[in-house]
Amino acid sequence: MSSRVAEEIFGKRGVDLGAARRGRGWTNHTWIADEFVVRVAPEPGSADLLRELELVELLPAEVGYPEVLDAGVHHGHEWVLTRRVVGENLDEVWPSLDDAARARAVEQMWERARNVHRVDVAAAAPHARSRSPFFPDGPADVEASLGRIVAAGALTERQKDGLLQALERFWAALPAAPRALNHGDLCAPNTLWHDGSVVALLDFEFSVIAPTAIDLNEVVKIAFGPGDTAERAPLRGVVREIGESALAPAGGPDVLIGYSIMLETWVLERELTAPEPDEDDRATAIAMLAAFAEDDGGHFAPILR
Repeated sequence: MSSRVAEEIFGKRGVDLGAARRGRGWTNHTWIADEFVVRVAPEPGSADLLRELELVELLPAEVGYPEVLDAGVHHGHEWVLTRRVVGENLDEVWPSLDDAARARAVEQMWERARNVHRVDVAAAAPHARSRSPFFPDGPADVEASLGRIVAAGALTERQKDGLLQALERFWAALPAAPRALNHGDLCAPNTLWHDGSVVALLDFEFSVIAPTAIDLNEVVKIAFGPGDTAERAPLRGVVREIGESALAPAGGPDVLIGYSIMLETWVLERELTAPEPDEDDRATAIAMLAAFAEDDGGHFAPILR
């Protein structure tokens, strides 16, 4: 049904759905034509698309969010039509970029995120998510999740205890951490790249009011997460600079580590129960959590010193 919605929305603009290409994304269905992009909620009923529109009206132009042309509900599905921003998905072009371009992309992605962070919190709060699905409501929820991961054999009891100790410091530090509007899913797939520069951040459906450590975690992981050192090492200089200026306003090391632990816990439990798990995501989450359990900053230690 979502394709029928897209076909009818495009048809009003004289666009043949068959000439459009499917975009990436796991929460909404997206079709990209020469001039327009339509996003359609995959299921009928209330979704995030129309709520997101209220939020993006508050974003500074420097974020680069596409011009919204129309939106509504059709056949029960929420949909949004935007003018296409010329560019390519950063995740898709990443393998073709050299080290200098990748470092520039990370730096510019964070700069655009900083413009999100300066949105007035009181104005944004009614339109942001009340909570992110990536992070639990409280200590009991994340402890239960870690318990299930241990029962599945992906982590040990000792590692769970180390992670819970780090999370105790997170919960203690959280009330004092400044709040701001976060993109909430800041990553290469939600970034547009054109002619050597980042031109836009997309998909604000997971935006939340929280410490900016949520967004900072994503940037730090690009350079300091587990994986190919040869690929990550050239990015570490620019990410260290970002960390030097952003870590304290983001809530400090305990808040950054806490959000990272909770995100990797969510990823790992999802992959452990998925019918067709992403083995790379699972391995990365296990490596991140095992390192954080040692209580020395894990993979993020270099930017915490």
